[in-house]
Amino acid sequence: MQHVMSVELGNATHPEYGVATIPFPIPDDAYESCLKLLEPLEIGGVTAQDCRVEHVDGVPPSLKALEGTSVNVDELDMLAHILDIKIDDGADAKFEAMLYAKGITDIREMINLALCCEQATVITDFSRLRETGIGHYLTINGGSTPVSEVEKQDGVKIMTDLIASSKGVVTPCGVLYDNGMELTQEYTGGNFPVVGYNVPLVEVSLTPTVAPQEREGLYLFLPMPEKRLERLLARAGFETAEDYTVSCEYMELPPEVNRVLDGHEDELFEINRLCRIVEPMDVPERERLAAAVLFAKPEYPSQVRRLAENLEQFDFIPNIHTPEEYGKFMIQKSGHFDFDENLVGFYDYKGYGEQRTAMDSGEFNELGYICYTGTLSLDELMMEDPAEQEQAEGLTMGGIT
Repeated sequence: MQHVMSVELGNATHPEYGVATIPFPIPDDAYESCLKLLEPLEIGGVTAQDCRVEHVDGVPPSLKALEGTSVNVDELDMLAHILDIKIDDGADAKFEAMLYAKGITDIREMINLALCCEQATVITDFSRLRETGIGHYLTINGGSTPVSEVEKQDGVKIMTDLIASSKGVVTPCGVLYDNGMELTQEYTGGNFPVVGYNVPLVEVSLTPTVAPQEREGLYLFLPMPEKRLERLLARAGFETAEDYTVSCEYMELPPEVNRVLDGHEDELFEINRLCRIVEPMDVPERERLAAAVLFAKPEYPSQVRRLAENLEQFDFIPNIHTPEEYGKFMIQKSGHFDFDENLVGFYDYKGYGEQRTAMDSGEFNELGYICYTGTLSLDELMMEDPAEQEQAEGLTMGGIT
């Protein structure tokens, strides 16, 4: 993720408090610390547009239109996140041109514009009419148009016809054709539109338990910073876990982990914490976690999280299913012995494997051989840390303690 912009935020009522400079989109590992920078300024509410934009530095430059306006910090983060995704797709010129043409300065209107600006066409280089013409054709016909159809198109003619239509609007970013685009109100100040921050491990939908037909549900991509999760729940009006029901729409965790989570979808914060630990793991580490789950037999998401946090205390050899295979691996490949191929017929792989498994108290499962090397019992290992448990019990939905 690249930072789209750096913004100085202040308190319009108390300018003497100074400003806080925040990068947007806010990196996950800096989300909570950035919010803490706003606390002395008495701004940064969950839904309030209480942050005055003093200065914007970054791309796209047209976001300077926000200077002097009041915004909600999470709305600004959402806008930056959407633009961060679309800038990679070359849609920044479209956003800038539409912003200029419509004279938009409101943050919520900017979010809605960012969500639909791909529907416009902008000519930024008249020496590349063919490429721009093909791009225009794909814009109005959909990006999934078959390649065979695209190859039939005359990009230069498409653009000369478009220019001849005299429907273009000259902007500092190029000549804009809105193609009849209407600015839909996908975001109106409630729950944010569904836009992924990263490739998620878990996707969940939350449905209000009271008046579900009248209230807006919430769709979440996990993992995310815990503070962000708290604020999204508070934005949706969910004060306690009883205010919503959770449905898992997608899970990219190991199947062995998914089976433990099944039936515990309501433990949203615990699942999120688990996802945050699993996210940076590579494939071998995730396979070791799956084997540890089979070995330790946890019943709750918190117990899986504790296994993931202490994964280094498990030795795992994939695709080893018998004492003989284990003994052969240890003697030939583990590096603990000086293996001599000339003596291969004299090694008692099975006997050594049985001896080691008895010493290790390990087990074979469908994934391989795993043993636990820690000093605590497995039950103690999977037990919640008392300090963490106390903190979790003191947490109320919506970020209020």
